[in-house]
Amino acid sequence: MVSSCWRLEMKKRLGIIALIISIVWIMYLGFVYNRTYFEHYPKVTVTVAERKPFIQDVSTVGYIEPAIRSTVRSNTSGKIVDISVRVGDYVKRGTPLCQIESPELELQIQQAVLNIERLRLDEERLKSEVYDISQYEIALKREQENLRKAKEDLKKAEILFRQGIITLSEYNNYKAQYRQAELAYTLAEKNYKNSKIQYQTQERLRKDNLSILKKNLENAEAQLRLLEDQRVIKAGIDGRIVSIFVKKGEYITSGTPILLIADEGKLSVSCVIDPKYTEKVKIGQEIRFKIDPLSTEEYRGKVESISEGTEELMGKTGVKVTGRIIDKVPSIKVNMPVYTRILVRSRELSVVVPLASIYQEYPKGIENPLYYLSPPSPEEVEYYVFVVEGTPVTTDDRELRRLIRDNVQVVRKRKVEVGGVSEGEAEIISGLNQFDKVVTYSSRPLNDYDRVIVIEREKWAKE
Repeated sequence: MVSSCWRLEMKKRLGIIALIISIVWIMYLGFVYNRTYFEHYPKVTVTVAERKPFIQDVSTVGYIEPAIRSTVRSNTSGKIVDISVRVGDYVKRGTPLCQIESPELELQIQQAVLNIERLRLDEERLKSEVYDISQYEIALKREQENLRKAKEDLKKAEILFRQGIITLSEYNNYKAQYRQAELAYTLAEKNYKNSKIQYQTQERLRKDNLSILKKNLENAEAQLRLLEDQRVIKAGIDGRIVSIFVKKGEYITSGTPILLIADEGKLSVSCVIDPKYTEKVKIGQEIRFKIDPLSTEEYRGKVESISEGTEELMGKTGVKVTGRIIDKVPSIKVNMPVYTRILVRSRELSVVVPLASIYQEYPKGIENPLYYLSPPSPEEVEYYVFVVEGTPVTTDDRELRRLIRDNVQVVRKRKVEVGGVSEGEAEIISGLNQFDKVVTYSSRPLNDYDRVIVIEREKWAKE
């Protein structure tokens, strides 16, 4: 009895053990099957195509520069005997900056002084020169008086002749004296008028010469001041000394840059871009920049100048673009680097997808040796995306439930036209609609009609 009970108990235990082993084995087979099934399809992440404003830009590193700056140059050759400022000093307009000693300049100053003295002597001489017409005026008055007396004597002679006191011959003598006095007066009057005209002409000419001489004297004195000013170089604007290009004791020639003054009250942002973007960048386009590349706060400016050729900026060479800063930017300084974007194109609403979802396909194929002899142009390159179109069609209900459970989807390879690229996003002009789901990342290369498992990025990261 005991033996039979023991045997029955052992059978039960063996049955339970066998059942447990079977369950574990079935679970293991299911796990292996599921894992094999799960790894059979590529895992992908997707995003939804959005319709939103799209801004295409040219991004680069820019630098803060003074909008107004003045390169002070020497106007003469000579030796730098003194530099009275240092880099970083703030100066006012007219502040002495450095002193130049030049024998050539001193000779020019001496010649200018002699020229001024000569002009002053000529001025005094012209002032003392007066055309005298008083003698003609005196002669006219004298002849006028003689004519008056001759006229009175003739009237008296007429009375005496009528009374028979004087003879006809004596009367005729009085008449002859009157005519002679009349002729003398007429000649004196003519000489006086001519002398007056000549005086007016001479006086006008003298005044003109004096005016010209005075102007020449003012110019000579101004030239002397300019020459004397060349001894001491002065600041042309208010600002801060950014650079000094010469040293004390150095000999320089005319036109040599002495130092650079910048007005820190008015700043601009400058950058150099690849010449291939020159046609896209225009005067008046908006510039956006930020001091911290990780920050989302941007400041605005407007493109004011584009260099005709390549220039160097902080060791970089390219087409220089300078923009006027519109916004008030706190804590910026000259030569501070900033993350800069030039907005070359803007659309109100466009279909936009991440740049990671765009694939390129070259018509000739990289595997073709002719590709390397004649690479395709950008216009020949085709762009496409993979669009998730839903759960695969199957007649097996169990398979369908499994596909739905594991989020297995079918992707279609769709050709698209890319309008522009900006900050990790691409503008799609045609070939894609708003709300289409596009693949952004895939564990393996994809083909048209491939089945994929759509997962979230967080799950992908965990796995």
